[in-house]
Amino acid sequence: MPTPDWLPHTQDLPSLQANLCFLIHDRFYYGPDHPADPNDLERLTVPLSAPRIPVAHATVVTAAEALGHERELADYYRQIVRLAREHGRPFNSIRHCFWLRLWLWNADRQTSVSFPWYDSYSEIDRVLKALAETDSGEVFYDVEQGWDMKIHAQDGAVYFLESDPDDDDAQLAIRVPREPLVQQVRALRESAQALIARLTEELGADVWTSYVRTEPVFKP
Repeated sequence: MPTPDWLPHTQDLPSLQANLCFLIHDRFYYGPDHPADPNDLERLTVPLSAPRIPVAHATVVTAAEALGHERELADYYRQIVRLAREHGRPFNSIRHCFWLRLWLWNADRQTSVSFPWYDSYSEIDRVLKALAETDSGEVFYDVEQGWDMKIHAQDGAVYFLESDPDDDDAQLAIRVPREPLVQQVRALRESAQALIARLTEELGADVWTSYVRTEPVFKP
């Protein structure tokens, strides 16, 4: 397979931090999916209590932050399940409350690789597994509306090209040392799976691993 022509145009980055993020919301909307009055999106809400976990960003709890605080994260989700029951809301109306995100970023350089279309762990693990297991050649490729991601491994480095398929200009073109990233990814896969297993045990249903097609049965 020929070397992709975009590799020489990447910028060196010393490292990327890998983490799985549980998205956190500060309010619960219990109104109809399509409200007649747009103001209902604000009026028909109740506040949500954030997990009692020290976090760097109020809108997410990372896997690293959740370790040792699994019960607190489960309590956050339990209040969502309770409110959905009280207001007769099906899971489809609250599924976004259980979405995940993959973060690959370098805080010092304020550089991040985004995967905005991946909401479940099975989607995210496609990337993590490929990063951990592919030491040379094409690691990963996907394209969605407004988002194109190419990942390649070569000569001990991992190359990332993120762009808009409707725009010729790359949004991100970087290369990082492979081995430190792979070590992080392997540890992340293990901790993420353990976290999801614990949350599933606490709530009685796994709504994080993959897209839920039938109404889950949570613990009372």
